[in-house]
Amino acid sequence: MKTFLRTSTLFTKSRKPFPLLLLIIAMSLSSIAADFRIKPYVQNPATDAMTIIWFSNQATPGTLYWKKMGDDEQTTVSQPTLATELVYQASEVSKLPGGIDPGAPYKHRIRLRNLIPATQYLYRVNQDASETTGSFKTAPVGLVPVRFIAYSDSETEPESTNNFVNWPDPSGSNPARKYYVDQTVGYRENLNVIESRNPDFIVISGDLCETGGEQRDWDEFWWHNRQTRALTGTVPIVPTLGNHEYYYGGGAATGYGQPNSEKAVAKYRAYFDMPSNNAPNPLQEKRYYRLDYGPVTIIVLDVINGLPHKTATDSNWYIVGEGEGGEAPDFNPGSRQYQWLEAQLADAQQKSLFTFVCFHNVPYGVGPHSYVPSTTYPQSGTPVRVLLPLFLQYGVDAIIAGHDEIYEHSVYNGTEQLPGGTTRDYALHIYDVGMGGDGLRAPQTDITNPFQVFTAHYNSSEIYNPQNILIEGGKHYGHIEVNVVPTSDPQTWKAVISPVYVMPLTQWNGGNLEVIGFERKTYNDEVEIMAVVESVPSASVRSWKSY
Repeated sequence: MKTFLRTSTLFTKSRKPFPLLLLIIAMSLSSIAADFRIKPYVQNPATDAMTIIWFSNQATPGTLYWKKMGDDEQTTVSQPTLATELVYQASEVSKLPGGIDPGAPYKHRIRLRNLIPATQYLYRVNQDASETTGSFKTAPVGLVPVRFIAYSDSETEPESTNNFVNWPDPSGSNPARKYYVDQTVGYRENLNVIESRNPDFIVISGDLCETGGEQRDWDEFWWHNRQTRALTGTVPIVPTLGNHEYYYGGGAATGYGQPNSEKAVAKYRAYFDMPSNNAPNPLQEKRYYRLDYGPVTIIVLDVINGLPHKTATDSNWYIVGEGEGGEAPDFNPGSRQYQWLEAQLADAQQKSLFTFVCFHNVPYGVGPHSYVPSTTYPQSGTPVRVLLPLFLQYGVDAIIAGHDEIYEHSVYNGTEQLPGGTTRDYALHIYDVGMGGDGLRAPQTDITNPFQVFTAHYNSSEIYNPQNILIEGGKHYGHIEVNVVPTSDPQTWKAVISPVYVMPLTQWNGGNLEVIGFERKTYNDEVEIMAVVESVPSASVRSWKSY
């Protein structure tokens, strides 16, 4: 049986839904006169470096002041460049306040180098007449505790306000039942819980915004993640491309066609800074990469398009990829990304205690994207199953994916090939964490996942009190929290994976049920993955246990 740790955090302040669309409008109005289009945020953590990015309305250089706590400030002046990728489509302008297009912003990117590992730094940025402050911590070296949080499918857009998703009753008696709060509030409260947990970094396994080519949808993403909170000013996002980042808008043929699809991806690439994958094609940088953080390796893949086009190995029949008129990298055996992946996995197996692979399309699931690809189901995760033997071979601990927008956990058993040439039985955990801020879907009734061990829909019963108020269980917005910590044995470490849901607290007000707060809860699906250190992390041997 799996470890079950019941934890809860109560947010007692009433947070009633409010129209984010009005806030977006207000932001857009003020942004024309304000100095920061997006306030400074941190990216691409390393043991000796961190990137700080911000966007301004004017071409004026900004000044970054930074220091290690207790030291004197150092100063770096930015060199702004016009972010031509971040323009509004003509169809969006009429939806902006007064129909005024503020134009493309200016990007400021400063890579701070020669920093000290596992060290806290303070910074402030002056941009014209405005100043914003923040802090960050560099990545550690060796065996130190790490906490990260992962989710997928936030799919931000202004239209999320007052959009209450269907919340199908597990009994099937009420498939059109609506959730307690709209998507805007659901995502906001998920981020409130995430921020309260002080993670070292945040993985988002694709579909950050609803339409990657619509600037208003990215505006809302940053409104949630930076403009209204300090979160990404301190904690770096580790992003993954999803199909929505490849979608420009205007329908499948237009939105996934070229050059529109690459225009959408260009927005994503403009916002984020990642370690290089040394791709010969510079347009494939930032689509897949590796991040090392203490005893943890994160490998991010782009599995949105497979070759050949419109075959069983193609995960999106709408998109044309590399060699077909687009730039989306193939992930199948023989591709450059596959070869890069195998090299990274082999290296991580010997150097890291725990390896997590993150991508968007979950390979096994029971949602609408788990059908075999066809003209009826043109977007699918099943082609990604071709990578599972490689993950087993090199002892990947867990896949963190999304796409089906269902919390689902599967365990795929096989054999790991150890560096010394021996083999052993191994278990690969597969997670769909697509409950970031959209979806809350029910499983498809005609799909079976033989490796499934838990779904929120079927395995977390809704429990109501005598007043018919939900007190526990059910499908909710949330994430997984991963804590890498030592055990009582100094030679043994563990990665504890806790699925977290953010449950609305309600009360009756007359005949109406109103939301008065939110509570952090965990599903009864917590697991521990054990790693035994023989001498140093590069000589570690990992084994999976359940308690």
